[in-house]
Amino acid sequence: MFETQVETYGKLVLTQLFTHIWYGDWDKYEQIVNQLPKNLVDQFSFHTFYAREETKIWHENYFSIPGKYFIPPYMSSYRGKSENEEVDTKQDLLCLIGVYEKMGFYYPIEREAFPDHIGSLTAFITATLKEEMAALEEGDGNLANQLTNVRKELYDHYLVPCLNAIWRQHQNKFSDPFFRAFIPYYIETMEEVVH
Repeated sequence: MFETQVETYGKLVLTQLFTHIWYGDWDKYEQIVNQLPKNLVDQFSFHTFYAREETKIWHENYFSIPGKYFIPPYMSSYRGKSENEEVDTKQDLLCLIGVYEKMGFYYPIEREAFPDHIGSLTAFITATLKEEMAALEEGDGNLANQLTNVRKELYDHYLVPCLNAIWRQHQNKFSDPFFRAFIPYYIETMEEVVH
């Protein structure tokens, strides 16, 4: 049980860090990095390229400012555009909002963000890990398993297709070394975190 708690805590810290990167919350990113042991931070291949002002500008260019470098950070942006596909996307968004509400997850609303933003999806995974930590501390293995299943379903159904499309369609746009290293690291690590 203790190993499971330690492993879950490690996953929680990682997903918190990732959420802050996706939303460009550099104060919170730095706060987490500064609390971690240096040998652990050194394993984050992207962090060696972190230069706050430059990384902040690239984040804005990629994920906020429409233009040459813009990369939509929304799951719905990577779905088909036919009438049927758009209906399916709207249905998926409603289902996603329903999952958030069922779990009492209101982070996207608090941030005034779209529910299908990669940061929102990552924050939801973080929230399930927090709840799983609490369930493990209380010895509620059933709830911990339910949370694991919800996390896997959200990841497989919403996040994986989006991440694969982002990298496939936009990897040449990532000009800066931080995000060029972060995106593949995020994709690989999230697979390990969730499964």
